[in-house]
Amino acid sequence: MTVLVTGATGKVGSRVLAELGRRDVKARAAGRRSDPPFDWQNPHGWEQALAGVEKMFLVLPGGDDGHRSVRGLGDGAVTFLDVLERSNIERVVLMTALGMEHAPETVDQRRLELRLQSSSIDWTIVRPNWFHQNVTEGPLRDIAAAGAGTLRLPVAEAAVSFVDTRDIAAVVTESLLAEGHVGNEYALTGPESLTFRELAALTAGTGIGVERYEPVSPSEFERFTLELGWDAEYVETLLGLFSTIADGYAAPTTTDVADILGRPARTFADFAAVGAARSR
Repeated sequence: MTVLVTGATGKVGSRVLAELGRRDVKARAAGRRSDPPFDWQNPHGWEQALAGVEKMFLVLPGGDDGHRSVRGLGDGAVTFLDVLERSNIERVVLMTALGMEHAPETVDQRRLELRLQSSSIDWTIVRPNWFHQNVTEGPLRDIAAAGAGTLRLPVAEAAVSFVDTRDIAAVVTESLLAEGHVGNEYALTGPESLTFRELAALTAGTGIGVERYEPVSPSEFERFTLELGWDAEYVETLLGLFSTIADGYAAPTTTDVADILGRPARTFADFAAVGAARSR
């Protein structure tokens, strides 16, 4: 069996590859620099990438790298599912984001969910909350770095049930390999919710780079990120995500990670402790 992993250099995809490797499952990375190359906006090479593949981890690229918008990729992804249905793919695990089932069909990831659910392919959808690793590999890291360790966000004292990408990857792998997950939708969170002030208290002095938290208004956030040279559409996307957090939608916790893996989900405190150990 061969599993195709999209987003293989990303925060989750890279860990899905590692998890499959630990289980001695043959995996093939799919990306612009892979062999064969894979590009969501270029159908040439899609069928070659799918040759000999039975299962797939599917995720659209995020906007974390380069602070550029990635809107419009859903067009290629929906077309790609037409190709998938003509292939030998038996099962697809799609990762979107927490609450995506409530998004309008104009949102790329929601369009992709609906197209997969209407297909003839066995599917599972995982919808994780914000990652622990966003403070070390993503936008939170970059915002804190620009503020000399101060995380300036327009979320007031709202909380988030952060989840570890290693737990997400383990759930994805279980959903790909084990029975009982076809047709299921999983909301993946950590075991607790933290405000960003509480998060900063856990990371301060660990070497992670987030030392303190400062709430700002949406207009202040927009101004300083645009001054950093970030793409305006990307900033707009972030403001939408932070608005969702500020409204309390990212605070609830679920037990899906623990139920699927048979162990508790990792806490942010454990993640921060590892960062502290590495900085010594």
